[in-house]
Amino acid sequence: MGHKPAARKFHIFSLLFISVLFLSSSFAENVTRWHLPGGGEVPLGSTAMNALTFSADGAQLAVASGNGIALYDTYTGEVLTLLPVLMADVTALALSPDNQTIASASEDATVRLWDTRTGEHRADFIGHTDPVVSLKFSSDSNILASGSFKEIRLWGLTSDVVSRATVLQGHRDMVTTLAFSPDSKTLASTSFYDAILIWDVETGLLRHNLSAHTSSILTLAFSPDNEILASGGYWNPDAESTISVWSPHTGQLLTTFEDHTAPVFALAFSPDVEGVYGRTLASAGWDNAIHIWHPHTGALEAIFEGDTAPVVALAFLLDVRGNYGKTLASVSLDGTIEVRALETVGTSVDVNSDGAVDILDLTFIVSRFGKDSPDLNSDGIVNILDLVLVAQHIGE
Repeated sequence: MGHKPAARKFHIFSLLFISVLFLSSSFAENVTRWHLPGGGEVPLGSTAMNALTFSADGAQLAVASGNGIALYDTYTGEVLTLLPVLMADVTALALSPDNQTIASASEDATVRLWDTRTGEHRADFIGHTDPVVSLKFSSDSNILASGSFKEIRLWGLTSDVVSRATVLQGHRDMVTTLAFSPDSKTLASTSFYDAILIWDVETGLLRHNLSAHTSSILTLAFSPDNEILASGGYWNPDAESTISVWSPHTGQLLTTFEDHTAPVFALAFSPDVEGVYGRTLASAGWDNAIHIWHPHTGALEAIFEGDTAPVVALAFLLDVRGNYGKTLASVSLDGTIEVRALETVGTSVDVNSDGAVDILDLTFIVSRFGKDSPDLNSDGIVNILDLVLVAQHIGE
């Protein structure tokens, strides 16, 4: 009879452990939706999107249509700024990470800068001889990269005087996608039917030439710690994978994710967050589904299948509690914007993400309860009795 309470506690923990194991890949879905204005509505008068981009924090969305550029509040759909100039030929947009500047590119090869708060035109960058189809601000907002036919130009933004741009050449076609590393020291670029090129921003030198894994790469994203570069695009006829994960330091292909069945248009890493849950990579594209991955293990943690059109952009943003990485915004080709709360039902038992469930995971768990050692009952042994105490804490 004296062993029944302990046995009951062990049974409770067993159920908790099994529940965590089976629920680790599931998410409770809480989605709000709004739509870009259509018909004769103000401000844009059309849902035809020439170009769009999220701000670095995901809180703002810039959209260019035939009637101008509008800056929206991602959460509510409220128009924050409207540039009502005729810009039917806008080919690319970028928002500076400090949210102070919008950059737009046109078919006439001109890059224009605008004030996000007032809509005032700030400057024109002229130098490309072919249309500019990609734009990206560095993470510190000090450089703007623009991609055109076979070339990239890096424009300095630290002074009022427009300095001569650094020109990077190495691609064989239109430079369609650009991505800066979080420390602003590295630029990744790709073009149609070409490799991924890794550049040193300070010197302009080419570091790595990564053999392309798809017919055409459509999206690039760096992890928050600068350690991973993810790429996605059209499927390879010889393989199902549409996402590759690289080391930007060595150029080594680390792994591939093989669940998408159609082109991947968007990738987004969750920002650095405190805790033991690790980082998250979201991907989406022509199959209308959003996939949630563990970027280090390649584990598919969740799939959100929507009834909207293909998803063309993703961004993580703050949730209602001010936490990053638990809210995901997406834009679909039909102008639908979804803001999705990623409230996890459970958490992976491999909490330190080392690919094994062992005593180190218990150490991480107990640290959440303010303990330095997994020997919670201080009997000199880490055993099932310590797990019982963990179960009691979970119950609390």
